[in-house]
Amino acid sequence: MKSIAYFNSHATTCFAVEELRRLFRQAGIELGMNRRGRHRDLQGSIFIMLEKEYHSSPLCKSPLTLSKDGFALIDEGDDVWIVGKEERSLLYGVYSFCEKKLGYSWVHLNEGRCGTYTENATSVQTPLFSRRGNIIETIDDPLYINRLIDWGVKNGLNEFFFTFFLWDKVKSYVEPELVKRNMKVTLGGHSLAFLTKEMGMQPNHLLRDSGMQDHVISRIHEICIGSPVVNRVSLWPEDIGIDQDEYDDFMPAYITFSEKLRASLKELNVEVEHIVYNAGLEWKMLERAAGTNVSQEADVLYAYWGRDYSASIHEASEEQKRAAASLMDWRTETKIKNRSFTVLEYYSDHFMLSELFPPLLNRMKQDMADYKKLQADGVLNLIVPCHIKPLSQGINADYPWKWIHGLNNFLYAGLCWGKDFDSLVDAYFSPLGEKKETYLSIILELENILAKHTAWNVPLFPARLVDTEKVKARSSQEIVTCLDELIDFLNEHTPAVSEELLDIQNKDNFDSFTMEEMLQIYFYYVKKTAVRCKREWQGGNVDGLQSASVL
Repeated sequence: MKSIAYFNSHATTCFAVEELRRLFRQAGIELGMNRRGRHRDLQGSIFIMLEKEYHSSPLCKSPLTLSKDGFALIDEGDDVWIVGKEERSLLYGVYSFCEKKLGYSWVHLNEGRCGTYTENATSVQTPLFSRRGNIIETIDDPLYINRLIDWGVKNGLNEFFFTFFLWDKVKSYVEPELVKRNMKVTLGGHSLAFLTKEMGMQPNHLLRDSGMQDHVISRIHEICIGSPVVNRVSLWPEDIGIDQDEYDDFMPAYITFSEKLRASLKELNVEVEHIVYNAGLEWKMLERAAGTNVSQEADVLYAYWGRDYSASIHEASEEQKRAAASLMDWRTETKIKNRSFTVLEYYSDHFMLSELFPPLLNRMKQDMADYKKLQADGVLNLIVPCHIKPLSQGINADYPWKWIHGLNNFLYAGLCWGKDFDSLVDAYFSPLGEKKETYLSIILELENILAKHTAWNVPLFPARLVDTEKVKARSSQEIVTCLDELIDFLNEHTPAVSEELLDIQNKDNFDSFTMEEMLQIYFYYVKKTAVRCKREWQGGNVDGLQSASVL
């Protein structure tokens, strides 16, 4: 019987051993256990070792130089070495080995086996970005979050970001799952109302009140002491733009507060970052003024709201070019100060992307190359549920947003690690068999058509293209033309879903359907939304509505 040999009792190492045994057992293979190589005969073993353990062991074949989060698989005859830079890396290695040798697939939340095997699993892997994770703001669903945590590690993520609001609700349910995987946790977001018990606080109010600052810092310190898994705080101002008379003071005051918070948390080894984000489309909260110095203590999270996802970060509108210039400025200055710089993206945000949710395969492929070229340290993906409206104004409560955003999140996770784009696409669509190319071509064309609607987020702000009830001056022929293109494409190229499937489908039972059935359900909801929006946008003429094409 082949055995697992492991050499430390860290909780994550033990979990890696547990997962390796479980996955082999599910494949019909029993593995023995060999703690610290106590048995003389170690032939036919899978060695799970940290890099430092490997180098100090007589089992070392040749020296390795692994980067942070990196791992090596050495597959030699009857013996296999899974070597990780740190304990979490061992988990990455276990899942990669089981994927290669046993045909496991981590595409969806429920693990499966695709039947594709590799004769020799030897490889050395290093992630493309040091920060890779999901931001969860409002998803009060511990069962789903735990499934997402499990899925995330299998796909190479190393961080989950929660608002203080949400962490207070779900901590007791999700913290054990994060701890045993040695995941990084960031707390923050738009959480001032939770920390101060004051709703609707203006962004500069906290920054002008030293007493309130002390109270907020004390509360955060207390929360971090009670949650050792937390290693970063990223507290954002409330999601409200600033007034003109606050332009000069806001960012320097926010940075000073962040540095004060960092000093308080230093003893806990908790990092602090501040966000640069155009709340309310306010450029002065995104762009760095000439007199604003980048912090030597606090890191930076960059988030541009209002992007046109049909174009790269270096193209499209004047607004996008302005946002890209701001991004490059912050990256340049943070690099000088030796501070981390991370980009927040909205690939899984059903508010920004709406129910006309676009697959963003090629966009993410180019984004990751662009962000790496700009030397960003990380890219985080924001997950926001679909906003459910009354039946008369939008989609119904059965919309399966958790499954629909999964394609973007899977590609994001893989590309963020540095995996090959074509291999990721093949892994996602291969369960469709001979229909793979047909559905892939539909998805790629839908990206071209659907991504264009995001260009309307700025001219319609705070409404979106799907929020016709919020737009006083109705209808734009340009919007109707865009919707016509989408509806015509769906009618011509996508198969209809059966009424019987829709009768039993709800937002959470996506595991009960095949991938092809879920894709058809996705097409159904996109078409339903497009038809409704077209009808409502045709309700009148728009006065003074600026065209998205000239922004």
